[in-house]
Amino acid sequence: MSDERPLPDLHDADARAVAGMGGVVRVYANPNRWWQNATFALPLLVTVVALLVGFVLDSTEAKGFGLFGLAVTVFMVPVVLLTWRGTATAVVLTAEGATALHLGQPLHEVPWADLQRIEKVEYLGNTRYKLVHHDTEFLTIESEIEDAADLVETAFALSGVPRQHPEDAI
Repeated sequence: MSDERPLPDLHDADARAVAGMGGVVRVYANPNRWWQNATFALPLLVTVVALLVGFVLDSTEAKGFGLFGLAVTVFMVPVVLLTWRGTATAVVLTAEGATALHLGQPLHEVPWADLQRIEKVEYLGNTRYKLVHHDTEFLTIESEIEDAADLVETAFALSGVPRQHPEDAI
């Protein structure tokens, strides 16, 4: 890497992929795992608590609610796993562009030469950025990416793309 920062705590597959890339400037990790998704974790927590209360208090209602929570949890596992496959576990900035990786496999690549703009998108209190190229294609920088603000600042610097609005400032 061009600066002396150590690699963030990456998934093993992402670390291997980054090691094979040339011109790496910075690497940003997504420390989350699929099972940390609220769509899975909350029903699982409800299941555990309700079943525990149900067995401790011998409550049929609590046991029934726990079984309902278990059904929701089991139903959500494939949904979460399918959406997880499209989640960037690391974003690599190189001299040539940005690459989003999912467990070592490229999800999306944006050459700096094709980058048209960097958009700030706020939705339900969550800030994301989009590296937009070809008008309809974009690489999304999720808020879960560690040091996402630095990633966006570095993307502006490497790409030479001007800020469109003063609120684009991090």
